[in-house]
Amino acid sequence: MTAQIARLAEPYAEALLDLAQGQNQLATIEQELAQIKQLLHSAPELAQVLQQPTISLEQKKNVLRQVLAGQVQPLVLNFLLLLVDRGRIVLLERIITSFQDMARQLRGTQLARVRSAVALTPEQAQQLTERLTHLSGARQVELETAVDASLLGGFTVQLGSQFLDTSLRSQLQRLALRLSQSVV
Repeated sequence: MTAQIARLAEPYAEALLDLAQGQNQLATIEQELAQIKQLLHSAPELAQVLQQPTISLEQKKNVLRQVLAGQVQPLVLNFLLLLVDRGRIVLLERIITSFQDMARQLRGTQLARVRSAVALTPEQAQQLTERLTHLSGARQVELETAVDASLLGGFTVQLGSQFLDTSLRSQLQRLALRLSQSVV
């Protein structure tokens, strides 16, 4: 993601954040935006329609109304329609990500991106959250988990600028490097 895209997306995210706070709906709108982001990933044809320049603005707005009517707050739907009018709907996913980052910052929450060889159990996720909260000094840590079988075992964590790698794949790579250095 380029810095230019981030610069274009951030003012929209900030404006929506201000509106959400002003209407005391920050948590609700944050949840709805997360659902929209998930919808864009699970229904790529929707994302394609919104990004297609040959589809008219009115058609895009009608699609959004049909898909999201009754599913999101009027504020969110109106915001999305505004993005269509301004030609910024192509930035929707980045705007949502910026909004989520700003909302986390307001709450004093840090995002930890966790990749594990197998899905974490709720107990493991809770323990990891507690340890990362303690290590980071943040009020809260929010986990974003993904399964990556190539890790073979263990997990990796990206928390701000810190990176923790306990994966079996990385341990095997380090062992292979040490063995190759000692043979020479």
